[in-house]
Amino acid sequence: MTTIHRILYATDLSPASEPAWDEARRLGRLLGAEILLLHVVPPPPVLPIDGYIAPQIYEDLLGSARRDAQERFDRLLGSVAGSGLRTRIRLEQGPPAQRILEVATQEAADLLIVGTHGRTGLERIVLGSVADRMVRQATCPVLTARATPGREPRAEIRRICYATDFSPTARAAWSWVVALASATGAKVDLVHVTLEPVPDRHLPSEEIGRMAQFLHDQGRAEAERFLERSTLARERVRVHLTQGVPGEQIVRRAQDADSDLIVMGTHGWSGVVRWMLGSVAYHVIQTASCPVLTVGPASAQQPAHSETRSDGGGS
Repeated sequence: MTTIHRILYATDLSPASEPAWDEARRLGRLLGAEILLLHVVPPPPVLPIDGYIAPQIYEDLLGSARRDAQERFDRLLGSVAGSGLRTRIRLEQGPPAQRILEVATQEAADLLIVGTHGRTGLERIVLGSVADRMVRQATCPVLTARATPGREPRAEIRRICYATDFSPTARAAWSWVVALASATGAKVDLVHVTLEPVPDRHLPSEEIGRMAQFLHDQGRAEAERFLERSTLARERVRVHLTQGVPGEQIVRRAQDADSDLIVMGTHGWSGVVRWMLGSVAYHVIQTASCPVLTVGPASAQQPAHSETRSDGGGS
């Protein structure tokens, strides 16, 4: 069964990272896991080229950024003093996404937590999102959290929305559902979005209706077979089958159930394919009102992330 010993909380120390800090503290407390706080100081926007900027000035800029980060870390740690949480900090420098991925591997992190929208506007479009790269490339699952107006941090996890297409990464994500539900007593909503038959003027509406019912029944049977092989008690899981655009339906179901967390796999699309076809996980991360835990192809291959019984949650 999946175990969570170390949580890596990567922060740019902006207000956008605060919801992710709330999640790191919540999971650290519920799971008894160590929280490693990481901030990567990016290179100054100038290079120490002779005749352009003195190397000492460059080093002074880095030193000032590190001192500022240390002061902010001290304030964060002060907010959990006496809470019993186990915490450590690491200050690094370099390209943020690359260093976060490297530290996650070095520290054998079981879970990486990041905030979204740490940067906005043209800079985010051109340079890409650090959180997006974490979701696609991290070798451990990634939990993303964003600020949602009107939603206050919750101390407990009462309901988990598990979105699945029964792909390998989705099955690997199930072991995290089992681990979190077992640790917190949360109830689980399994959401599967079935294909929707495309209307065809050559087919009568009755035939299209029969096709839709067949797909629904097939999805239901697949969900029941999946749950039969799971170690989580069947009565703790509600199955929801729906048709429509997967990302939209997942977010809607999570909202209707007032879910505290969405757990799902991602196929890790990138580049042109990702921008042409879109990504269900990306849409959910950007629009869901609750945090989203994703398992990508790299983390799905990790043996520690498998459920005890074969096929119940690992791939």
